[in-house]
Amino acid sequence: MTTDDADGPLLSLLRENARMSTAALARRLGVARSTVQSRLERLERSGAIRAYTVELGPALRGRQVQAHAMIAVDPAQQSAVERKLRAMPAVTTLLTVSGPYDLIAMLAAESTEALDAALDEVRACPGVKSTTTSIVLSRRFER
Repeated sequence: MTTDDADGPLLSLLRENARMSTAALARRLGVARSTVQSRLERLERSGAIRAYTVELGPALRGRQVQAHAMIAVDPAQQSAVERKLRAMPAVTTLLTVSGPYDLIAMLAAESTEALDAALDEVRACPGVKSTTTSIVLSRRFER
């Protein structure tokens, strides 16, 4: 993946709103629409941009209960645990981390009961040694 200094402002705008039209991006950047289109195509081909997605706004996101589960895993079974977590709809993001835990799973569910069931499923995965979970109370900001 390669990007140059001119890609920074374009990528910043896309982080704000990944669905902004190429014409709007061009206006904000002060360049031709064809310039934006060619940069987007190059960034997509290189893998710098992998997807354009929908991010739930506060009204819909507020209907979900979210949590971060820190997970300690038996090293010999980490790949199997990751495959199992990827198959769980409640797991929205999985991060590998250093320290006393190996993974952080971000979960979202429609209720505390559904979140509890998802956490039970995480804990039941062969290879999961322990978990520590924190429920998200609010978002102060997000980039």
